[in-house]
Amino acid sequence: MSKQFFICSKKEKVRKKMTRRYWNINLKEMMEAGVHFGHGTKKWNPRMAPYISAKRKGIHITNLTRTARFLSEACDLLFDAASGGKNFLIVGTKNKAANSVASAAIRARCYYVNKKWLGGMSTNWSTTETRLHKFRDLRAEQKMGKLNGLPKRDAAMLKRKLSTL
Repeated sequence: MSKQFFICSKKEKVRKKMTRRYWNINLKEMMEAGVHFGHGTKKWNPRMAPYISAKRKGIHITNLTRTARFLSEACDLLFDAASGGKNFLIVGTKNKAANSVASAAIRARCYYVNKKWLGGMSTNWSTTETRLHKFRDLRAEQKMGKLNGLPKRDAAMLKRKLSTL
């Protein structure tokens, strides 16, 4: 069962029909994934008290029903933003999550970070975006073989810059 609503684009002034999804958030799957494990009891913020249901073995246990409700609201917010044409940055720097973050971001045509988070990446987005474009250009030049035609010193400098980007 799905609701239907209309979005009017400011540029096109044409109504597009979008379908609102009902998110399939299963509490049992969340338990199996370990979503309920929070931070240690010594490292916690008192403002998180409404979201903590218990303490076990020095770890706070998160209230999964509240988490599921807020996750559903977040999915609605993302759905609305994506249908409005917004861009997203997907971040997952843990080694186990790196491949799934990259594949999800490529499927969604989003930017992603799956190796190392650099300071100021979100607050200094214009600089980060120009560096991304520079990286893409250098990588394209390398694939086409343009670096081979340059003098050794210049090619070495560009390859070093490519490895640091």
